[in-house]
Amino acid sequence: MEKISVIIPTYNRASQILGAVGSVMAQTLAPFEIIVIDDGSTDNTAEVLAPVLDRIRYIKTENGGVSAARNRGILKARGEWIAFLDSDDTWEPSKLERQWNAVSKANSKVCFCVSTDEQGDPLDDLHLMDPALGRGDDKFYQADDCRLFLHSRHPFLQSMLVEKKALMRVGIFDESLKVAEDTRLIYNLILAFGYSVVNEKLVNICREREAPGLSDSVDAAGAFKRHDCYIRVQSGAYWRLLPVNRDAAIRVRNNMHYFMSRQAELACALRRKSVAKRYAFAGLAPYGKWKSLCRNLFILAAYPVAEKVFVRKWSAGSAEKP
Repeated sequence: MEKISVIIPTYNRASQILGAVGSVMAQTLAPFEIIVIDDGSTDNTAEVLAPVLDRIRYIKTENGGVSAARNRGILKARGEWIAFLDSDDTWEPSKLERQWNAVSKANSKVCFCVSTDEQGDPLDDLHLMDPALGRGDDKFYQADDCRLFLHSRHPFLQSMLVEKKALMRVGIFDESLKVAEDTRLIYNLILAFGYSVVNEKLVNICREREAPGLSDSVDAAGAFKRHDCYIRVQSGAYWRLLPVNRDAAIRVRNNMHYFMSRQAELACALRRKSVAKRYAFAGLAPYGKWKSLCRNLFILAAYPVAEKVFVRKWSAGSAEKP
């Protein structure tokens, strides 16, 4: 049996970290090692983990963000396979065993399973991608099978089991990305190696945060930086998909134009006229979401009015909506 290293980045989640670690310790297929990367926590995380320090590798670093923490875990890992878990999420006991059986059967290098919220509802589209895949079944999809890109939500990183050599070959997490770093990595892996799917709910995602996360911000400047990351990731995927699968490339292109439209809105809110018009023009296309097209036309045709509207919207702390 290959060795599996489980990497758990954490930051100020002393009240939840033991739940995540405990769910890994309860696996029917025990991992080779559990690596907890403490990304500069200022709470009592170390004290909370004291009872299990003999069963985990605890590494504390200066705060550098989740990508830096995960990358450090990857480089420190001694296993041939890697699995990721966030410190506020948990796994079902058979998660690693079911995935290991799937990759062994298909000789695949990447495997995903279904992730759910607190109510047990799926948070990804794995259950929609292949209607012929029954509940509890597993299947391997070749790298040129691009059905995953035709859906709105890709698998969660917390559901992935990946061969370390494959992970290193495509490149680890891009630390320049503040968001969508997991999307970029997942896209790169499946386009390079294909992937297996276990159609079973094996990952529990916590959606009720104790403190606001980056994606909860309604600050226009922060949202502008976030959307820039989305555009970079979707653009990279588009050019890789274009020679492989036209329908998948079009879907990603539409996503990209949506984010350009939102960038134009955010630039208006930041009173950056030339930037707003540049994004609005770049995202001007007669396909995709009609709201994006209307937003771009509004900005290009009536910028002074658009600026007032979007400054007011973001100054009032409006949540992001499609």
